[in-house]
Amino acid sequence: MIKPINIVLLMYIVFSTIIFSVNIYAKDGYYEKMFLSVFEPRLSGEIYTFTMRADGSYYMNENWLKGDVVLITGEAVHDKLLKYNTYLDELIWMSSKTFQPVKVDKKLVKEFSINLPEMREPVVFRNVSIDVAFRDDSLNIFAQKLYEGNISLMAQRRVVKTGERLTSVRGTHISVPRLEADPVFYIVMPDNEAFEVGRLNRRALYRIFPEYRSEIRTALRRENIWIRSESDLVRAVALIDEIVSQ
Repeated sequence: MIKPINIVLLMYIVFSTIIFSVNIYAKDGYYEKMFLSVFEPRLSGEIYTFTMRADGSYYMNENWLKGDVVLITGEAVHDKLLKYNTYLDELIWMSSKTFQPVKVDKKLVKEFSINLPEMREPVVFRNVSIDVAFRDDSLNIFAQKLYEGNISLMAQRRVVKTGERLTSVRGTHISVPRLEADPVFYIVMPDNEAFEVGRLNRRALYRIFPEYRSEIRTALRRENIWIRSESDLVRAVALIDEIVSQ
């Protein structure tokens, strides 16, 4: 028969061990990490093997940078190493388990963000299907959110081939494409119809909003917005949103 004093001593040792273990695990975030690793939603896709050479970059970010991905289920995965191939319009993820790049299944992605070193805030891209004016079918792209209101401004960070040059690789002549950034800006209406901003000037906006031409012209002049840059366009669309939403 176990003496009462031994039972008390045994309970003290067990209780102390549990408390000591919990303190250690709580200190280094063990339970939090374990919970996240078990229940965090998974990214999926196919192994990415795109290795074409080029003058210029296929990517928005050449280096792997941390970012977040929100799935169509509403679940999110955080602090993943990501690249965005602007030439293919594909999100690439470096798997922490296999250490292989994976082209993420686009239809599963609602939006993603990447922390660019030169930007204060992460750049956010949304997987959108928009009805572009004068197109028969919807356009499905990753579009960067530049302004969001009753009307929105989005940018397709497109990269296009502008030519080729011959180069020698280990004694073999190959043709290398020249790539240049050629972003496309879309103003998206509440009904999801989108209008491409063909040129960065005021007339492009007048053509999209002909019924508000006079009010827009007056407001742009008042605010001294000439639309010579992307930031000018963002300011102009925010101003137009106020006008058309009245």
